[in-house]
Amino acid sequence: TQTKQGGFVKLETGGMSPVDWTVADVASYFTAAGFPEQALAFRTQEIDGKSLLLMQRNDVLTGLSIRLGPALKIYERHVKVLQRTHFQDDEAFC
Repeated sequence: TQTKQGGFVKLETGGMSPVDWTVADVASYFTAAGFPEQALAFRTQEIDGKSLLLMQRNDVLTGLSIRLGPALKIYERHVKVLQRTHFQDDEAFC
C-alpha cells in the first residue's frame, strides 16, 4: 500500500529510511509512483536505496536508458525529494 505525503509517494516500508531500501524496494517505490516501466530500469541497474540517494541528475537522465520526460519527473519529483528529506533528517541527528 502507499500514501502520498509531502508531494511524494511514501511506501509502507515499515518506516524504513531510503538508505535501507533494497533493489526491490526501489523498484516498488517507482512502480507505486506511477513509473512501472522505469522501475524496471532501476531494478536492471541494481539501484538500491544507498545508490538512489547518491544519484546525480545526469545518472537518472542518461545512466538508466529511460525516456527524458519520465527521467526528469523521476529526478525532480522523487530522487531530489528523497535525497533532501534523507539528508535533512541526518543533520537533525548531528
